Amino acid sequence: MFSKDPISNIQWINVNELNANDYNPNVVLNRELKLLELSIVTNGWIQPVLINKDHTIIDGYHRTHLAKNSKKLKQLYNNKVPCVVMNLSESERMLLTIRINRAKGNHIAIKMHDIVRKLIDKHQVPKEYIMKSIGAGKDEVDLLYKKGVFDALNIKEHKYSTAWKSPKTI
Repeated sequence: MFSKDPISNIQWINVNELNANDYNPNVVLNRELKLLELSIVTNGWIQPVLINKDHTIIDGYHRTHLAKNSKKLKQLYNNKVPCVVMNLSESERMLLTIRINRAKGNHIAIKMHDIVRKLIDKHQVPKEYIMKSIGAGKDEVDLLYKKGVFDALNIKEHKYSTAWKSPKTI
């Protein structure tokens, strides 16, 4: 039914056969890489790496980086990663890489506060488990749990500025 969709054709490919692209604007810090590794080790591969027919990575560089360098992932998956192979021009690949990265969004502190409170109060999840599971320190989880932490700032009504400004306004 959906055989024309790329996701219908996942192939397990040796990670050493994949090549990084030279245009990915995304950066993942070591702390987040460790969290990504924990996620794959704990829940398995839930998202394939997107590659072009020449094995250039379109999306999933950091997952492949971990697959190449993590002893745990090498053991679990024998250097294999799930891939979706596409046939795109370089410009199409570049645009798709950026679109995917931008579409992932950002976490909003007030929503994180609501989630942490619900995990602890309703689901009885220990703070230590939350810290490990989301890659946060004790101070961060304590702050996110703190009742009324955002009330004084009236954060729900705060108007955020745009990150990008035209050169004329700088």
